[in-house]
Amino acid sequence: MHVSDVLKAKGANVVTIRDNAGLDAAATALRDGKFGALPAVDAAGKMVGILSERDIIRILGDQGAKGLKLLVQDIMTKTVRTSPSSSTIDEVMELMVRFNIRHIPIVDDGKIAGLISQTDVIKYQLAEQNSQVQVMKNLNIAKR
Repeated sequence: MHVSDVLKAKGANVVTIRDNAGLDAAATALRDGKFGALPAVDAAGKMVGILSERDIIRILGDQGAKGLKLLVQDIMTKTVRTSPSSSTIDEVMELMVRFNIRHIPIVDDGKIAGLISQTDVIKYQLAEQNSQVQVMKNLNIAKR
């Protein structure tokens, strides 16, 4: 299965956050949208980083409440691993494991086409396993 198939099923709408937004606004967006990460964009809408819940927790653990006065651009991951929608789920999963990341922005022609999370990958794997189990059950029934 390709990433494009997952995006069709889940929807390709990606909520982003401006790189100059405050962490309080970012935390609210993450909470309200039930997101684990948000791609950060500049004034032109170009992705310049990604901010995760873990980034906010890390800065609060380091700086306490004063960390909330920082901006997204101060703590976001600036080197973002991305993948095109033509990638397979297995390729995305390999990136996640190799670089210990939970969210991969899907970028086509320089634009964010979607965001794939570990949860999306797990859902795919479960569906694939269930499909294989059903095929094996059907084959077993046919042998009788």
